[in-house]
Amino acid sequence: MKRLRGFVMLEVVVLAGLTLAAVPLGQSVIRRNQETKFLETMREQWELLGMKAYATHKIGTMSVNDEARQVTFSLFNGSKRILPFPPSLKYDDKIPTKTTREPSGKLKGNRSVNFLSQDGYYWHITLQFEWGRFLFQKVPKH
Repeated sequence: MKRLRGFVMLEVVVLAGLTLAAVPLGQSVIRRNQETKFLETMREQWELLGMKAYATHKIGTMSVNDEARQVTFSLFNGSKRILPFPPSLKYDDKIPTKTTREPSGKLKGNRSVNFLSQDGYYWHITLQFEWGRFLFQKVPKH
């Protein structure tokens, strides 16, 4: 009897099961990568804002707008950088955040920001001390 070449039904079922298991894991990794990239870019823009404020003797502002889903970095001379949220993050504070950074390094306004991830944890951002240190950490949802 001649044997037909092809896949056995069991092989097809196993392959489909592996594919179905891998897709959610891959999506979670992509989301986490996008979130980390967003936070790193946010940190870079915050540090750049501080350097520009110091160099130009202008006040810089970081504001978070949940409705527009963006973070805006601006100097009072009109320069502006807009950073959109990744789709998996939601701004979790009830009021818009606005933090002002003076040329001397002094901070005014909110010193922390919370983003809720679609994966069920928070990204807690803290602006510390007068030199404007930017820290972010992943915190489990309570």
